[in-house]
Amino acid sequence: MNYEQELSSLFEMLREEATVSDSLQIITSVASVKFLELHKEQYNLPTTLTLEFLLKEGAFLAEKLKAMLTELEERIPFLKGVYEPIYSSISFSDSTLYRLFSRIHSLALSKEQWTEFIEALFARASHADVYATGFASTPNSVNELGIRMLHMQSGSFYDGTFGLAGTLCAAHHYALRNDLDILLYGQEMHPQTWALGKLRLLFHGRTDAQLAQGDTLTQPAFVEGNMLKKFDYVMMDFPFGMKMTNYEAIIHDPFHRFVYGKLPRTSADMAFVLHALSSLNEAGKAVLVVPNGTLFRGGPEAVIREHLLAADVIEAVIALPAPLDSAVAIQTNLLVLNKNKAAERKGKVLFINAENEYAEGWRRRKYLGEEHVRKIAEIYHNGLEIEEISKFVVVQDIQETNLLSSRYLQHSELEIEPYGKVKFHLERIKQSTQVQPLKQLGTFYRGINISAKDAETENGEYKVIKLSDVQNGELLIEQLASYEIKNNAKIESYLVQEGDVIISSRGGGVKVAVIPPHEGKVLISHNFIGIRLNKTIDPLYLKTFLESPVGQYLLLSKQVGTNVSILSIKDLEDIPVPMLPLSEQQEMMKSYLQEQERLDQQIKQLQQQQHETKLKLYEKMGIRSAFEIIGS
Repeated sequence: MNYEQELSSLFEMLREEATVSDSLQIITSVASVKFLELHKEQYNLPTTLTLEFLLKEGAFLAEKLKAMLTELEERIPFLKGVYEPIYSSISFSDSTLYRLFSRIHSLALSKEQWTEFIEALFARASHADVYATGFASTPNSVNELGIRMLHMQSGSFYDGTFGLAGTLCAAHHYALRNDLDILLYGQEMHPQTWALGKLRLLFHGRTDAQLAQGDTLTQPAFVEGNMLKKFDYVMMDFPFGMKMTNYEAIIHDPFHRFVYGKLPRTSADMAFVLHALSSLNEAGKAVLVVPNGTLFRGGPEAVIREHLLAADVIEAVIALPAPLDSAVAIQTNLLVLNKNKAAERKGKVLFINAENEYAEGWRRRKYLGEEHVRKIAEIYHNGLEIEEISKFVVVQDIQETNLLSSRYLQHSELEIEPYGKVKFHLERIKQSTQVQPLKQLGTFYRGINISAKDAETENGEYKVIKLSDVQNGELLIEQLASYEIKNNAKIESYLVQEGDVIISSRGGGVKVAVIPPHEGKVLISHNFIGIRLNKTIDPLYLKTFLESPVGQYLLLSKQVGTNVSILSIKDLEDIPVPMLPLSEQQEMMKSYLQEQERLDQQIKQLQQQQHETKLKLYEKMGIRSAFEIIGS
């Protein structure tokens, strides 16, 4: 059977009366009624609880469907409360319901085919925009990879934010393939999502799964006395960047989940990570889908990562391709927590860069193919170290608790404008005795964050350098906007001096400029980092190095960020700079500028010749008299 074709017909049938979300819910609900006909003996269901019976009734179908679903909830304990969140928010006409019932009733599918049908339905929903469906889901290939990394034996499996239950289904099928007895547990906050997830597991025959509805962080459902229930395996793809609306309740947690540091108010990411860790038994392992920010953000989250590293429970970090086949357009990673590391892995973290391990499918969406899943899992399980792909890093060598794989695994090839793809051999620079870290060549200072109180005005006391003021490596000093800055207690620390080198700290590319001679008070904005150089290096020499393919590679490889790429002062301090005596630097740059000026003159002459050649052509074409050049 062509499931896609059948689903397209069903969605088209409902399109005028339902959103994508409503269609997903009603199709799943009605399909479950038909599916339960195959289990009527198991649940002792009468013929009045069938689609055939509803079709014979003909009228008031919405009310009769509601009554039927209510009775199914009463007869089948697993379905208690499942249908109510769905039918309470959806209304359809009798004619539409009749056509829907007829179409689904006509589907003569086996139990296995119904499972395939419902998976095709949820796959269709996952390809739709999350804003259209209201339901985010983890890509199947990510679920498959995460489950394989857990390498489960018989035991218990838990997902504290199970959503549409894709991860639980993946765990179930892994257990089937490997003849394991896996008990499934899960909790989901949103009632409609919880209901759909339970119905999905109904089609997979897992009515033994323990699935609670509620907030995992404030009211964890699985507790034993005053302790959380402990599980053998955990996998979670929690909602990224969720605000901590119940912060006070969470930090006063009676289950002592958050003992690794103070939680931030701005994001619940670390709260979910610590919940997963607290849900593991002493030999347990967890795989968490996390965004980049969870791995590098400073403040309280950095403290928590520091304590997790000290406790030696972080086993691996896998950077996934971006964006994968999901509603989330940002890069994601798999964070592996292990309370029982193998002896040879203690005190280490395995970093795997899998950004290039993908295939392209429908609408060029990236996904992990079977060969990619197998390769990544093999690297993880066998602890393979492959150049540019995987590497063990001793915990003491992890920089600033930064767990981004890109910090420890850098590609030797990168697209650099205007050269195209460039292959780098950085060890040749680092091995030179003339190399010095940038921090030894000057002092760094930050830019000012202009607030709404600081008005842009023609007669402002201060001029501020913004990103748009640096073009093609030159600072357009004459076009700087003036500001009247109110809060200027530390204003002196943002003032630039002639010869300072400024580097953009935010955005996709990296801009570098030297501060030219100027009058008045000029500041850099918070989008720049300034360097006041000592007498050992020429500013133009440093700028030229940083703009070179090697310099750009070093700067770009340091950038981090979930939505906006960011450089910090700490990122810049250890950049290796090849050094020559100052007199040689200055002579070299003087010669370069003279040659550049000569080339610029030649380019201008050639452009003028090209201009005159075109005018002669237009004269021959007979169109020259039709226009008059009045601009410069």
